[in-house]
Amino acid sequence: MFKKNVNLLPSMRMTPWRKISVGSWKPVGDSQVYCELDLDAEPALLWLDQANSGSEEKITITHLAGKVLGQVLRDVPDLNSIVRFGKIYPRRDVDIFFHVVQPDKDLSGHVVRSIDLKSLSDVARELNRGAKTIKEGKDESFKKIKNSWKYIPSFLAMTVLNTIGFIFYSCNFYIKGAGVPRDAFGSMMLTNIGSLGFESAFVPLPPYSKVPFVVALGKVVERVCVVDGKPAVKKRVSFCCTFDHRIIDGAHGAEMAKLIERYFTNPLELR
Repeated sequence: MFKKNVNLLPSMRMTPWRKISVGSWKPVGDSQVYCELDLDAEPALLWLDQANSGSEEKITITHLAGKVLGQVLRDVPDLNSIVRFGKIYPRRDVDIFFHVVQPDKDLSGHVVRSIDLKSLSDVARELNRGAKTIKEGKDESFKKIKNSWKYIPSFLAMTVLNTIGFIFYSCNFYIKGAGVPRDAFGSMMLTNIGSLGFESAFVPLPPYSKVPFVVALGKVVERVCVVDGKPAVKKRVSFCCTFDHRIIDGAHGAEMAKLIERYFTNPLELR
C-alpha cells in the first residue's frame, strides 16, 4: 500500500490563463538571461507632468517605457528577431505587447503595432482604448481564446501551446479559423508590475510566443543614492529584463541597457 508523499488538498479550478501558464514552461533547460536596470525616474516623471498638462489623453510611465523600448528595437534591429528551425530571422516591424490585467485577475494584452513610428500620444490613446475594451470584456479575440481554453484539459495545455507556436511561428503559417490573432505577441512584451505593488520581478519568456525579450517595469520608489559624493533621496524605477541568450548576447545587452537609460531619462530624444 503506497502512502502519499505530500498531503495535498483537492486540485484548484484551472482558469484559461492558468492552464496556459502551466503548459508554458519547464523547470530547467532554457536560454533565459536576467538583468535589472535601476534608473533615475525623476526626469521622466517631470516630463510626464509637463506633457499631461492640459492634454486630453493621459500619458503614463507605461506608455513612455513602451515607446522607449520601441525606439531601442529600432536602433538595434538585431534585438527584433525570432528563432525558427535553428536560424534567426529579423522582424520587419516593431510591435510591443502590453500586458493587461482583467478584473477577474486573468491576463490579456494589447499589441501596439509599429510603435517606433507612432507618437507617445498615439501610443497612449491606442493602449488606453485597447485596455478599456479588454477590461470591459469587449475584446472579441480574447473572448474566443478564453472560451476555447475552457474545453482543453490541463494535461494537454503544453502540447496545444507548442503546436500553436510551431504552426504560427516556426512554420510562420497564419490560420484565421484557429481563433488566434495574427502575430499575437509582437516583437517583445512589457508588463507593469509596479501597478501591482512590486518594485522588481523577473518575468519568464513564454516559449510558444517566440518573443526574445520581456521587460517588467517596477514601482517608482524613493531610494538613498550618492549624488556628487553625498547621500540623497531620489525616485528610482527598475526595468527588469529577461532575454533569450540565443538572440541577445552581452554586447547587445550592454547597448540595449545604455539606450534604455538614455531615452528614459531624456524623453525629448524619442523620435
